[in-house]
Amino acid sequence: MKHIKKILLFIVIVGIIPFVSCDDDDVMVEQKPNLTLVSPEDNSNGIDIAPSFEWKASDPNGRPLKYDFYLGMDSTKLFLEGQNLKETTYRLEDYKIRKDAVYYWRVIAKNGVKNTESDIWRFMSIPAPEPPVLVSPETEVFVRNDVNLEWEAVPAGEGETIIYNVFLSTTDQFEESDLIATIEDGSTSYTLDVSGLDIGEVYYWKIDASDLINGSSSEVRSFKKLRPGAPDEPIIVSPANKSPAMSGVVLDWTDVTDPEGDAVSYDVYLDKFNQPATLVGTVTNSEFTTTNLDVNSAYYWYIVAKDPSGNFTESEVSGFSVVGASPGFPGIKDFQVANVLSLDEALIWEPASGATSYDVYIDTVNPPVNKVASDIVETQYLVKNSEIPSDITDVKTYYALVVAKDGSGGETNSFPVEFTPQMTGVYTDVRLTEVNDYTWVRLGTQIWMSQNLRTKKLTDGTDIPVLGPVQIPLTPTSTDIYCDEHPEGLPGFTPNWNEVHGRVYSSLLPRSTLIAPPGWHVMNDNDISTLRSYVSHASETMGAWHDGSDIFGLSFVMAGYRYDTLAANRPTGFRTGIEKGRVTYWTNGSGDNDVLELYLSGQVNGFRYYAHNNEHLRMWGIRLVKD
Repeated sequence: MKHIKKILLFIVIVGIIPFVSCDDDDVMVEQKPNLTLVSPEDNSNGIDIAPSFEWKASDPNGRPLKYDFYLGMDSTKLFLEGQNLKETTYRLEDYKIRKDAVYYWRVIAKNGVKNTESDIWRFMSIPAPEPPVLVSPETEVFVRNDVNLEWEAVPAGEGETIIYNVFLSTTDQFEESDLIATIEDGSTSYTLDVSGLDIGEVYYWKIDASDLINGSSSEVRSFKKLRPGAPDEPIIVSPANKSPAMSGVVLDWTDVTDPEGDAVSYDVYLDKFNQPATLVGTVTNSEFTTTNLDVNSAYYWYIVAKDPSGNFTESEVSGFSVVGASPGFPGIKDFQVANVLSLDEALIWEPASGATSYDVYIDTVNPPVNKVASDIVETQYLVKNSEIPSDITDVKTYYALVVAKDGSGGETNSFPVEFTPQMTGVYTDVRLTEVNDYTWVRLGTQIWMSQNLRTKKLTDGTDIPVLGPVQIPLTPTSTDIYCDEHPEGLPGFTPNWNEVHGRVYSSLLPRSTLIAPPGWHVMNDNDISTLRSYVSHASETMGAWHDGSDIFGLSFVMAGYRYDTLAANRPTGFRTGIEKGRVTYWTNGSGDNDVLELYLSGQVNGFRYYAHNNEHLRMWGIRLVKD
């Protein structure tokens, strides 16, 4: 029995030995696939918008490989575009990449056991369509008949078509409505029918190129529409517009040609009106000598070029002032905005040699006869709002004239300048870290903010405490101040109420010297009196939320009607049930009156100006007026 056990043990041991003594080469060790990106090369530029991607890969174990392809514009966030690919190439089929953009790509090779991630490579796509190069016509030309607009073709990417959009406008700033044609067949010209264009008007045109994703714009060119068959437009040479000239000045302009080669003659119109109507001569050369002009008078002139067939073209109107020997000429400088006197902008003129003082005239007639300043020594004058009344329903044109005086009786007039007052604008109120923009509007001789005050700070930066939904803790002798914020989200009430309608304030704030920024004040007795005499009814100043017409742009709206106590119908203290029917403001009256209310109907022309007996128990809005 012992011999049998030994024999069996020997057989088991012999059977095991072959397995534990095999060579290592007979064991399969799994390895990752080999993977190398090929194209587009890393950091390459000018890659087409429908690119092909290529890589090389092999598997040391001979297993079949599959690939995942990733692409994106953020190297930290790539998107899976192709999964379980069998080829070592990939091409975008469903969409194209953007032009002028940086992209990143990578590939993951998979053999079913191990994966290999490639490096992330970067490339930049081809530029957006080049700006179209305009060919013809040249800019600032005259056009009488249909004109062919031409440009050079813009290179297209692989498989794409460039679309051209033709724009035409009377300004060099284009809107979508100025698009007059879209060309999708690759043509690089467009015939413009000018029959409907206005004679004498300057038109601007440009071409936009688009590949449906990216776009570019050409330069802007212009042309002036003339009458068919008419000569070119004469261009004024001298005297320069608004310049001084001595009596007997020679008027000079450019010679012009006629499209049919006909002889051209020139009618000269000259007088003291800014649309001169007096024909003073007809000549065949391009100059005219004036006679019998009045010193210290402004003259306006223009030229009509005409051919024997009666075709004609007018020049622009120009002007000059006839001056004497002394003093010099006080030429008025251009405004910040052409022909507009901005709020708080001064009238400025060149110092006149020999002048000791100046008079300033501003009027709605030309030449102006209303003297607004006498014997000033500065070469500027800040025009008062009371001197240029106007409103958005009746924007008036004004003329300004400066007279230089030498102290010995000698005077020289400037050339009168024409302007309209700035009618609306924005005032930026900065109080330390708080910045609020308020719109304003001109009304007659006044400048009103057209939004209610919404600040939570005094002008020195001190915070105005926000009261919140508690009882107003004030007595007739209290010196504390508060603001409060109207509840939001009420049905039928303006969203974002406090930003649109402003905040409400306690009764001492309207009389505080720190509530209005410099140059502004809380409406007072004079402001209210002037307002009431200017408008026929309060409804003309009330905003749309109150169903007012607001024809003057004042947009008076309720900031809130805040009671001292809380109640079931006013849980935050605001009596919202009456707010739609009136507009209530604090005022800074000189007497007892301190509240102005406006109504669509009732009261005296919709206004009620009164003294509140318990002003410390109410909070209302505030509106500011320019000093």
